[in-house]
Amino acid sequence: MLMLVPGPLLFLIYKMLIKLNWLDPLLLFANKKDLANMIAGFSYTMLGFLAAIITILFVFTKSPNFEAYKRNGYLDLFFFGYFLSIFCLLITAFLSLYGFSPSKNIWPFDFLLMSFANNLVQIFLVTLIICNIAKKSS
Repeated sequence: MLMLVPGPLLFLIYKMLIKLNWLDPLLLFANKKDLANMIAGFSYTMLGFLAAIITILFVFTKSPNFEAYKRNGYLDLFFFGYFLSIFCLLITAFLSLYGFSPSKNIWPFDFLLMSFANNLVQIFLVTLIICNIAKKSS
C-alpha cells in the first residue's frame, strides 16, 4: 500500500509551497487541458508498457531465481503491485477526462495529479522488480 503514498505526499508539499507564495496556485490548473492530455497519453502508454513488460517475466519462469522468488512469497506481492498499478493507471486515465471539461471544480484535478505521481512511482517499482528478476535469472 506504500505505492499509494507518494501522490498525496507530493500534493501536500505542492500545497505548502503555494501557501508560502513560492508557487502560483493557478500554475497547473490554468493549463489543465494540456496537462490532462499529457497525463492521459502517459496512462495509456504505460498500460501498454505493463502489458509488454510482463511477457519478459514469463521468459524466466523456469529459472531457479524465479522459483526462489515464488517460493519466498514475493511473486504474490509483485502481482498485487502489478495489478494495483494497472488499476491506478485506469483511474488516472479516467480522471484525465476531467481536464477537458469546462467545470471549475478543482478536486478531480487534484486527484489526477496525486494519481499521476503514484503512477510514476508504481511504474518505476514494477520495472525495477522485473529488471532485477531478469538480471538474476540470466
